[in-house]
Amino acid sequence: MDFEITKIGERGQIVIPQEFRKSMDIKKGEKFIVIERADALILKRLKAPSLKEVDAMMAKGHERARRLNLTPEDLVEVRKRSRSKK
Repeated sequence: MDFEITKIGERGQIVIPQEFRKSMDIKKGEKFIVIERADALILKRLKAPSLKEVDAMMAKGHERARRLNLTPEDLVEVRKRSRSKK
């Protein structure tokens, strides 16, 4: 397991060592989620899905709605109920 030592700056920023940024192709401005696990922090890169992945998710959703015989009105109602719970 490769490791490097880094430190937290004045504003709470952590530098990801250059070797890791290169090997993982991490670019400036990329976003990460920070997860706390016991005595560890985990950084997980957030990547937006590609257009192809979005199309596949939409097709899967449409197919499921068809199988369940859901109408567009049903979906609007579910969305309204879901948003009112927040």
